[in-house]
Amino acid sequence: MPAVPAHPFDAVERFLATTLDAAALRSAFELGLIDALATGSDRNAAVLQRRLRLPGPGWQLLVDILAAAGVLSLDDGEVDLTADFRSVLAWRDLLLARARFVSLVAADFAEHFTAFLSDLPAFMARSAVFELFRYDRCLEETPANLALARRWVDYTTVLTRYEAAACLDRLDLERHWRLLDIGGNSGEFVLQACRRHGGLAATVLDLPVVCALGRAHIAGDPAAARIRFVAGDMRSDPLPSGHDLLTFKSVLHDWPEPDMARILERSARRLEPGGRLVIFERGPLALGPGPVTASTLANLVFAPFYRPATVYTDALARLGFVGIAWDQIELDTPFHLVTARKPG
Repeated sequence: MPAVPAHPFDAVERFLATTLDAAALRSAFELGLIDALATGSDRNAAVLQRRLRLPGPGWQLLVDILAAAGVLSLDDGEVDLTADFRSVLAWRDLLLARARFVSLVAADFAEHFTAFLSDLPAFMARSAVFELFRYDRCLEETPANLALARRWVDYTTVLTRYEAAACLDRLDLERHWRLLDIGGNSGEFVLQACRRHGGLAATVLDLPVVCALGRAHIAGDPAAARIRFVAGDMRSDPLPSGHDLLTFKSVLHDWPEPDMARILERSARRLEPGGRLVIFERGPLALGPGPVTASTLANLVFAPFYRPATVYTDALARLGFVGIAWDQIELDTPFHLVTARKPG
């Protein structure tokens, strides 16, 4: 029997050990090889090569890399997916999203790793990753801005799809009636919350282009009728009022500490008295003694921005919150879950 990973992120780690593994797996998905083998339409190597229109050397290289990575098995002219890889195909969106993003980060590190270590602003100025996350391109809904933002919104949506449960499992949503998710991206986090609690309504505050993509993302889901998007800048625009649950999911690390403190202060004023504030953020990476896998690069590029939990708990204490609690959750990185209540 194939080994079943404890969490979908483990599946990604197993099949993205090197940057070459990531590139080959991405190509195999994009060429249609994975789907052809998953459906069992044909396993003959020669037939598959012709169908994919790959020259002999290219086909052989792809197959050899994927076999070494544990994705494919080879036997007497036939190719198949391994049992271990089939066991994680249910999470193909995460596998493909991570493979694509790893390739982007790997190219940045190959060219600019010294700047990453010594001059982070210079790295960010040269980096394709940070050129992708252009929040200034999220203010006006143009085809070009929507296309650019969709690339990173799709990626962060996939991550949230597999991260949200670890947070929501630990929250008593039945105590709340209206949720405000600040920097809520595509609405995936509040969508999962509303699916769990039929009496919950939610508001997502994010930049205009992100809100447009978010409305499209949740369209058609039965819970979408209880979710609205409000376009705005969390640092300066008026925040929606009338919410007794306020969440920050993977957003506060984007901002320097003075901006982060200002965002929390503004949000605290809009939270209903007695309401609860929740911060779900990655914590500092702790690389083990073994080799760093390619999958780790996807988080390593943002590692300089991950903070200790005390940065958040101290900020909430200064704002007068009570019942401040912290829990650490291990996913692909350590996550902080910080909760606090506004007096009243």
